[in-house]
Amino acid sequence: SSGINAEYGCWGMGLADISIVQYMTNLEVATFSVNKITSLKFLSFCPKLTELYIRKNDLQSLEDLKCLQQLPNLRILWISDNPFCTDNYRQLVLELLPGVVKLDNIAVTPNLNSQASIEQRRRKKSQRPKSAASVDSSFSDAESIIRKSVETPIINAITALLPSLDVEGLYVVRGVIDKRIRNAERAERSETESRS
Repeated sequence: SSGINAEYGCWGMGLADISIVQYMTNLEVATFSVNKITSLKFLSFCPKLTELYIRKNDLQSLEDLKCLQQLPNLRILWISDNPFCTDNYRQLVLELLPGVVKLDNIAVTPNLNSQASIEQRRRKKSQRPKSAASVDSSFSDAESIIRKSVETPIINAITALLPSLDVEGLYVVRGVIDKRIRNAERAERSETESRS
């Protein structure tokens, strides 16, 4: 969409202060990668923000992202290479910002969203007394999802790429899939008939 300040970027300029964005209420895409930014609080004044590129900055904690919860349209977030980005930060970011569909230039898969949801439920349960059985159950759910995702890496890769295709590309993929299904069904029928 068009509008004043729809896109704003200051990539690699040593920038530490982004308070100017509080006056950019039409901001949709913000690029602040490779800077020295420590706070994102002023982005909460940008309700139209859909894309935020803030990798390689100085964000110290997941708490620094909480203000992004006020951005209902945020779908793309590139946040890697900040000090808080440890082993499981992707899952934690998705728990905090479930509307994000692309994180660190990688499409969010249903499995990753499910893992984040399970982890979020597990954390909520851990805040109240529970039986050992309920703990085992929440972990076995997560293990099941992880096991399924390991068994189907090709399916995960394909589904991760689908959002980047236009309608024409989707029709091409659909045609290839339909053809493969027909051939597989034919082969299966032939095999069944030859056994009879």
